[in-house]
Amino acid sequence: MKGLKLSQLYYEEYENGIKEILGEDFDKVSIGLCGQGSECFGFDDEISQDHDFGPGFCIFTDDAIYKKYGKELKKYYRELPKEFMGIKRHTSVHGRGRVGVLKTKDFYFSNLGIDHEPDSPAQWYQLSEARLAMVTNGKIFHEGDDEFMKLRRTFQGFYPEEVKLKKMASRFAVIAQAGQYNWQRCMMRKDYVAAHFALDLFMKNAISAIYLLNDKYMPFYKWAHYGMENLRILKDMKGVFTWLATADKEVAEIATFNGVVKYDVSILIETVSGEIVKECVEQGLLQKPVDFLETGAARMQASIKDELLKKLPLEM
Repeated sequence: MKGLKLSQLYYEEYENGIKEILGEDFDKVSIGLCGQGSECFGFDDEISQDHDFGPGFCIFTDDAIYKKYGKELKKYYRELPKEFMGIKRHTSVHGRGRVGVLKTKDFYFSNLGIDHEPDSPAQWYQLSEARLAMVTNGKIFHEGDDEFMKLRRTFQGFYPEEVKLKKMASRFAVIAQAGQYNWQRCMMRKDYVAAHFALDLFMKNAISAIYLLNDKYMPFYKWAHYGMENLRILKDMKGVFTWLATADKEVAEIATFNGVVKYDVSILIETVSGEIVKECVEQGLLQKPVDFLETGAARMQASIKDELLKKLPLEM
């Protein structure tokens, strides 16, 4: 059973006890499962269930509710059965504090480095995609009229448009330098370690660009490629990244019904880059296509109106 489903059933089994403690203040808290862990993304499988997996949920409270009910809520949660539907929770040292009674501000600050709505495009720009993915993932089983849900909806609304543009300019710059330019030069020098780094940077930034085009935050690197199957735009590029990752130096071998077809890695890099450019034009992030993506990065930068955001360095 998937972790999110297990968590929801576990909560529903013991929901009444929480209601009895909170009374009329029940709607001032939110309860669900989100944050760190593959189960919060719905990506958990048998391999990932060996640690920090099992019955559990989060009760998010503001400071006032925590002060009033925190001790009683924590006692109630601590005394819940450790086993549910035949599954026990295995908590590692790094997995402590992911479930239970959590202060809203503590949850957002520990995962994101900020506990309030960003107050400027520059502050939005500095927030990590992977960490934004963590605080907006999962499922809330009981949505309260509270600070937690207000912030969750704000962050789920995605980056402001100019911030998305700046992020995309950053991705274009790295795609161009690492993939379209430096990968080939490293191969010519037979510096295969540097070429590996270049191809890795290209794939990471190209996948991030595709998430941005879907108005989705790219998750932690381990799940970035896997999560592409849930995207709407350019999800068919997922297979191309597999070919790139399994290429033998400059050649990728692709199994087809007619046998194995070989492609130059440079052609696959240009294919991915070209598809991203097309979609950027479609979404109005670029006015016209470009071949070398560094040119596109410069054009995006020039179109940003917020002066502070424009001055900030590109993420490299």
